[in-house]
Amino acid sequence: MTRSSDSALDEEGGAAAYEGHGWWPYLTPYLVFVLMTEFGPRFGDAAQPWLLAIKPAIVLGLVLWFRAGGAYPEWQGAGSRIGLVGGTMDIAVGLALTIVWVAPYWLFPALRPEPGDAFDPAMAGDDLVGLILALRLFGYAVVTPIFEELFIRSFVMRQADAWEVSDFRDLPIARYTLRSMIVTVVVFTAGHVPWEYWVCVPWVFCSNLWFYYRKSLSAVILLHGTTNAALLALAIWGGDLLTNPDGSPFSFWFFV
Repeated sequence: MTRSSDSALDEEGGAAAYEGHGWWPYLTPYLVFVLMTEFGPRFGDAAQPWLLAIKPAIVLGLVLWFRAGGAYPEWQGAGSRIGLVGGTMDIAVGLALTIVWVAPYWLFPALRPEPGDAFDPAMAGDDLVGLILALRLFGYAVVTPIFEELFIRSFVMRQADAWEVSDFRDLPIARYTLRSMIVTVVVFTAGHVPWEYWVCVPWVFCSNLWFYYRKSLSAVILLHGTTNAALLALAIWGGDLLTNPDGSPFSFWFFV
């Protein structure tokens, strides 16, 4: 899948040799998630609580399987550690970017999606609301940041500049180029529904800047997970935090 060494050069100083193109560990979890998201609703309402557990479990299983086979060297060893101070900063940035995600929809109601697509924590009945929310937290704030950051920030960002080298794995992560910045913003935004485009662009742009500074995949995963967890927390407990122009409570449920 990938070489075991963190160095991009062989012993003679040339480009290191790899097995294959190395795309599948990054593409497979992402594509499986997209396909399950696309076809999941066709199984009907009764299947949705099950899919809430099955979908992230399968995707996380794929990530862990690839990682155990030697994939993601940039996310192992020293590259996987963030530290107490660094992690605290990552969380703080993730919380700040939650505001970036929420503010436009509060300030400009016309940007909000049509009613009816909001997440329903009572999809399996009132007695299982707690379990459904826990499953949503697992998928939305744990699994999604992992596979999405592996794909966007580790694969797409380097692949955008891979024409300069023989293999994207010869490039370090968090290497700034204008091309890779634009490509990651476009690909990340295209992976979301159209009404989210307004916030996807500033969110991924700002988090890219933080990634360039931190140069840690775990750091941007933690940032991403913090934003998603904060959105879910606001949906659960923030019902009276903001109000609409007519004085009614602003609902955060359409975000999750």
